[in-house]
Amino acid sequence: MAKLLLGLRLAYLLTSAVLPPVTSKCADCYCGVNWPDANSKCHKPCPGKTDSECADLGEAFGCHGFTTCTPPTASPSRFGAASTEDVNNNFCGKTWVHAMLSCNRPCPKTTECNADPVTGLERPVCDFETLIPNLTNCILEEDKTTCFAATNCDKPLEELVSDMLMTLVGPDNRMENEDSSIFQSTVFDFIGEVAAELGIGLGGVGITGQKNVGRRELEQRYSSRELKGWHQNIVINNITQRMLPSGSSALDVSLVVTGDYRPPPYLDLDVIAEDSINSQGAKVVSTLRERGERVGRDFFNRVEGIEAIAASDFTARPTRTPTGKPTPAPTGPPVSSTRHDSVMFYNFMGGRVLDALHPDPIRLFTFLFDSPSCVK
Repeated sequence: MAKLLLGLRLAYLLTSAVLPPVTSKCADCYCGVNWPDANSKCHKPCPGKTDSECADLGEAFGCHGFTTCTPPTASPSRFGAASTEDVNNNFCGKTWVHAMLSCNRPCPKTTECNADPVTGLERPVCDFETLIPNLTNCILEEDKTTCFAATNCDKPLEELVSDMLMTLVGPDNRMENEDSSIFQSTVFDFIGEVAAELGIGLGGVGITGQKNVGRRELEQRYSSRELKGWHQNIVINNITQRMLPSGSSALDVSLVVTGDYRPPPYLDLDVIAEDSINSQGAKVVSTLRERGERVGRDFFNRVEGIEAIAASDFTARPTRTPTGKPTPAPTGPPVSSTRHDSVMFYNFMGGRVLDALHPDPIRLFTFLFDSPSCVK
């Protein structure tokens, strides 16, 4: 019976993952739905040993001790926490990109971002009850920042500009102002997300022109790219040049994409913008449709696919014009038809016999053939 009770007790502990409550301060207290969740995911440290420290994660989260989690250490990585090695490039910001672009507040000690400028002590977040803005020494939640490393704030800020051509397969008319706004904001979101991961702060996306194109022009365009060494099938959201729907049309949208960053590394915004759209074509289309339907616009319901290409890489295929077979260049001095006939007659008569009759028989025959009185 004792063994059975012990087994039940162990089973209970394993299934419910309840560990003894935290009774002393520790550095391995972390929030989680249960101990395995806290131990494996290390959601958030709770050094105060109270479940209230995990309340912002959800009602199911509590504080669990004896985890194998370790506090994040300062890292000199490009997008990591503040570094103690290159303190000249530690700056405060809401995100790494924000810190890189603004370079407003350095944090060489990694603790200055939310600290009181006089005392240097960390300020608590205002709760509007006991901690009132402007009356107590607290900081608003939206004003909190983090210290980031490797911001390259010691390097000049450079602007990136990309001229893009995006093709929407399906529409046979142009976007109106409301549709253009939806398109610009969607493209901005997709490119901006990828750009931020690479350390670029996207500035804006603006439409500079629209042009409707037909099926024939689309086919010629992709055939031309094949000849230039592009991928055999240019995929537009599962629509290839060999699978274009009959009677399909498209809309070419010219855009200018701008951004700012501090190199190195040196980045190509053309490539980033292309990959951001082309690698997520289906998701871009579904997002356009969803945002359009949300405001009562049905333009994007006709979009079947999307492709992005740098304007510098796009060249229209030249129009074919019928041309005759080229005339071969002459290889020697021109020969008159009569002299040609004379030579043929000379050879036919057996040249050596004619040589005995006249010192220059070919010249003689040419004269005879050219003579008006000679019947040919």
